[in-house]
Amino acid sequence: IGEVGEGWRVAMTTLSNERTTIGGGGGGVPKRGSGAIAEALRIWNEEASEADKTAVARDELVKLWVRSEVLRLTNIRASQNRKAGNPGPEGSIAKLEFAKVNMDIYEYCVDLLGMAGVVDYSYEMRRADNLGLTGPPGSSRKMFLRARANSIEGGTSEIQRNIIGERVLGLAGEPRNDKDVAWIDVPRS
Repeated sequence: IGEVGEGWRVAMTTLSNERTTIGGGGGGVPKRGSGAIAEALRIWNEEASEADKTAVARDELVKLWVRSEVLRLTNIRASQNRKAGNPGPEGSIAKLEFAKVNMDIYEYCVDLLGMAGVVDYSYEMRRADNLGLTGPPGSSRKMFLRARANSIEGGTSEIQRNIIGERVLGLAGEPRNDKDVAWIDVPRS
């Protein structure tokens, strides 16, 4: 994996790769309107009652779609920069926004479904399935809960904000009295 004493570098490289994948830049760039936003559109068109299709709900759907599209375009830029050998901060930015927009979209889906969004009609015991990061159509109830993990995977959203603030914006880091202390010498509580 790495030489003795290079554990931090290995850990940071691993987390960076995880951030890129979670943010959407690890594989091919998804097509416009795919992923979680596709589920929101499907619910709007197929399951939402006319009473739930208010102007406010429509406006929120458009805002979520725009955020999804901006994220998709950011991932295209990140992919092009990586291929050109010039990786930038897009991985951290995309991971942070992916976590938030994914949670917001599935919360919107559950809200749009009303009571059906919080009730699982099957009492059958079943194994947990691997839903991935966005899940298949009709999985909004599960994905509402699953999306919460997106803010932890690949480094918490709080860590992403620190990385962006310190490394991208050049803001002062949070005060740390253990910054130059070897891990083994850091006091534990």
